[in-house]
Amino acid sequence: MNAFSESGDNLRQYDAMLLGAEMGDPPEVDLHKAPDTHDGVQMAMQFVDRQFMAGEQVVRLIHGRGTGRMRTDVQRALAESDLVEHFRDSSKPGEQMAVTYAVLAAQN
Repeated sequence: MNAFSESGDNLRQYDAMLLGAEMGDPPEVDLHKAPDTHDGVQMAMQFVDRQFMAGEQVVRLIHGRGTGRMRTDVQRALAESDLVEHFRDSSKPGEQMAVTYAVLAAQN
């Protein structure tokens, strides 16, 4: 996933999907349960894999604010994943910089 190479049409589609997820109740994982950042990233990516296999389109990853390391590492893993088309921080008040929404790739 590379935000700079995405077309405007794709970005509009992703933004619409993410706005819908922010207003709805997408599958979510709370990474506060992880003992450290490494385990949090593993937990996040296992969750993404399960939700992809279940056919979900958008997921919500709760990493919290803290030092920002969990957010950075989770978003790096999302960027490197073939299962993720797009992601961004939540725009909902109270969730900004604490929650990431991700659009999962379509299954073939």
